[in-house]
Parts: sequence; C-alpha cells; structure tokens
Amino acid sequence: MELKKQKILFLDRDGTICYDDGAFNNEDIPYKEIIEKIRPIVGVKESLKYAKSKGYMLIVISNQAGIAKGRFDECDTHYSNKLLQEKLDGLIDGFYYCPHHTTGRNSKNQIAKNAKMNLIFHCDCRKPEIGMFIQCENDLRNGKLQYIDEQMIKDKTSYQEDRNKIFKKTVDATEVDKVNSYMIGDKWLDVLSGERYGVNAIFVMSGEGEVEYNYKKDKQKELPKKYEVFTDINEFIKERL
Repeated sequence: MELKKQKILFLDRDGTICYDDGAFNNEDIPYKEIIEKIRPIVGVKESLKYAKSKGYMLIVISNQAGIAKGRFDECDTHYSNKLLQEKLDGLIDGFYYCPHHTTGRNSKNQIAKNAKMNLIFHCDCRKPEIGMFIQCENDLRNGKLQYIDEQMIKDKTSYQEDRNKIFKKTVDATEVDKVNSYMIGDKWLDVLSGERYGVNAIFVMSGEGEVEYNYKKDKQKELPKKYEVFTDINEFIKERL
C-alpha cells in the first residue's frame, strides 16, 4: 500500500529553535549549567504551533559533537531535549542527533581533553552529511520516530555503540514529502545537508547565522546554492507557511 506523504520541518536545534549558550565556546562553564538554562528563542513556540496547525511534522536534526569531545554524555543530550520539549509544550515529534566529530578538536584547535576517540571519525550522519535524514525517513516508513529516551536519562548511560537501542515512539507510517518539506538552520552545514537530502534549504540569521553568513561572504567562500535567508525561524514560518 502506498504511504501517505508527510510534509516536515527538519529543524536544527541550537541557534535555530533555542538559544545557543555556547557549549562549544564557553568550555569553562559546566555543561550541566548550560542544559538547565536551555530555552526556546522568543516566539518559537507560537510559530511551531502554527506550523503544526498547517500539517507539518517537526523533527530536530542536530549535530551534538560535544559527546565525541567528552564535553557531555549522550544522556545529557536526551535530558536537554526533554527540558526543551517541556518548554515547547511537547511540539517536537522526533529528535535525531549525531554524537560524532571529525577531529575531536575544541575551540582552541586542540584535541579535547576528554575526547572519546571511538566517536571521532568521518561518519555519514554529521551534517552536512544526510545520515540523520535517511534514518528518520526509514523510521517513518516503519511507523517510528526517534524520541527522548527516559531510560537513558535515568540510567545516565549511552547507546553510542548500538544506535538501534535508542528509544523510538510509534507513529503513523508515512513517506517524507520532500517537495513540501524544509531544513532550517543557522549554519551552512545545515542548509547544505538539506540541499543534499532534497528538501528546501532555509538559512536563518539567529544563533551563529549572522557571523557565519558574513564570514562566508567576506571570504567569498562557496555557498550552498539552493537556499533562502530569513532573520529567524519565526519570520520564515510567518512569511512562507
């Protein structure tokens, strides 16, 4: 039987739907303090509610390299997602994240002190690669979505060696409607991953967006070709949905 097509907003997390409090740059601040302060960008909850009313599914697609660098544990990612989800009134349908990093280097360009070497390699899921999109697509076809793992939070553990152990909730089996879906993020790797996957790529100037945009422009770096620029996700949803 042919599956119903589902339009999706694939969402970067830090800097796009919540404030980026600098887990990468503020390495002297205990990460648990950063987690407790996680909060949605002003207006995002209302914007996401509107997107849901228009029939969009909301899926977070997030690089969490701090796991590989030993900045925090995998269970901390689930805990921060849980706190964010509570502040968004449960609007997010699924959470996908990449725990890997290509070099393990920190903001000082040094190998992180607590780096987890088994997670440092060129994976197929870290944006701008599209592995997280493919996993989500396959999960949806099978009526599942990766979600917050309460057991992982409780046990303070991780499933880095076996990604299939991460909790997945049951949903209606659907097919991703790529033509009417979007990837939204504040970094070029976000829009590049969306372009590669085949959905509409949206770049927002919140988070690190403005700095990265100006850097690329000044250095005349190669930019993703199929993208639009908005002040933030609120402006995008208001003008396009």
